[in-house]
Amino acid sequence: MSTLLQDYSHYVNQGWVDTLSALGTVPIFVKAQGDRLYDTEDNVWFDFIGHYGATLFGHSFEPLTKALKRALNAQLPAGAPLGITTLAPSLAKTLIERLQLRGNWNNWTLSTGAEAVEAALKIAVSSTGRRKILVRRRAFHGLTAFTLQLNDRTFWRKGYEVLTESVLVDFFDDVDEGNQLLASERYAALLVEPVQAIAGGRILNADEAERLRTGCTRYGSLFITDEIFTGIGRCGDYSAMQALGWRVEPDMILLSKTLTGGLIPSAQLVVRQVLFNAFTCRPGCSKLLSSTFSGNPLGQSVALEVLALLEPVLSDCEGNLPQAHFAAQLSELAKTHPSSLVNVLSLTNLHFLRFTTADLANEVWRYLYANKILTTICSHQPDTLKIICALSQTTESQDRLCEVIEYVCEEVSNAR
Repeated sequence: MSTLLQDYSHYVNQGWVDTLSALGTVPIFVKAQGDRLYDTEDNVWFDFIGHYGATLFGHSFEPLTKALKRALNAQLPAGAPLGITTLAPSLAKTLIERLQLRGNWNNWTLSTGAEAVEAALKIAVSSTGRRKILVRRRAFHGLTAFTLQLNDRTFWRKGYEVLTESVLVDFFDDVDEGNQLLASERYAALLVEPVQAIAGGRILNADEAERLRTGCTRYGSLFITDEIFTGIGRCGDYSAMQALGWRVEPDMILLSKTLTGGLIPSAQLVVRQVLFNAFTCRPGCSKLLSSTFSGNPLGQSVALEVLALLEPVLSDCEGNLPQAHFAAQLSELAKTHPSSLVNVLSLTNLHFLRFTTADLANEVWRYLYANKILTTICSHQPDTLKIICALSQTTESQDRLCEVIEYVCEEVSNAR
């Protein structure tokens, strides 16, 4: 074991080193470019995780690194404790325009996705006077003690259940159940992801969204959509709501991940203005939705650059042809190996491969890792492999991934 690995294990996180060691190797990454990571042994790893979706344009994407350098060279303040900064209005107006929202809205820049979730729920309970939150099962909204209460999978909070014991959160599965619970008029808000990525690509389609929106309006609950993972280009539009053709708008939208390219933490809370003002315009409450690094102009600079770069990509129908070709490759694998690969769901730069068993999905994942291809298993749907592509994903990496999956499927077929 190298000295660096020993030091990491001793001073940082032995458990993580042990986990990676069980896979056969512990890569020490020292450089990243595009869809590739480079380790200390000069090995090239193809990245289909992309910092869990944050690096939509790929690693070290030059236009974004230049935008961050420009902001640093401009000596922008880290924040404005008793004042305002210049970029917040531009970012807010651009986001509201790109999300095609009607009426009056505000955007508030925070640090992390979990922080945005907590801020949205503060507004919800404050404005409605209600105590309970309704969340769809198999969702994922963060790993803080509070956001873990929004997760119905108990393994996430194993060992510190005392911090997450709560009677304030209820869960629903299908839309009918959700509306039945909303009818009790106990819920401050309903919180959903348009695409539950960690649940294997479970979608809330336009009709389902409309029915839940109707239920929220009828029974006085706010409708919140968590687009932290799926928004800003990940699913082929500025939001998964737009990509899925939703005809209704929520009351709050949560964004993060791809918006700053993985370079700097930043999250956005987009809120109907009447709700935001009711919360923040109370005496002494104008900055209650805040933390030390929220409103950071460095993050806002990169976010504005991301939105500028995305405009031609998302408006040009030819822009997604490489992704369409890769989706076709994955679908062909499912047709060729139906006894191993049950289904493929593709949402532009996000793909879900469901195998016949969780064991087979795990075997594919491990074999990909052994071939220096990084993917991830959906924690709430362990028979499903999640592939997160960058816009700069190369044909070489896509072809290689398909070759490895096909090899495993053929080996499984031959063993039967």
